[in-house]
Amino acid sequence: MTSTTALAQQKTRTFNRFSQAEDEVVDARVFSGIHYRHTDNVSRRVGRHVARWVFENYFQPICDRQHGDHRWEGMHPCDARERRP
Repeated sequence: MTSTTALAQQKTRTFNRFSQAEDEVVDARVFSGIHYRHTDNVSRRVGRHVARWVFENYFQPICDRQHGDHRWEGMHPCDARERRP
């Protein structure tokens, strides 16, 4: 991640995991007095739950039997969607 702000003391930050960047954002918000640590930690957990639900319920293959997709070998995506609760 690279900052374009002229006042940034360290222009480039490197993270091995996204959670490391999240940790730094939480620290910055707490240190600047914007939020309490507990609030940010709870918000991160809620955000992960929301993202997981969206990926499981909305980001699914489009069911289109007329224009089949050759990448789907075995089960057709329409069949998988019809069995979902």
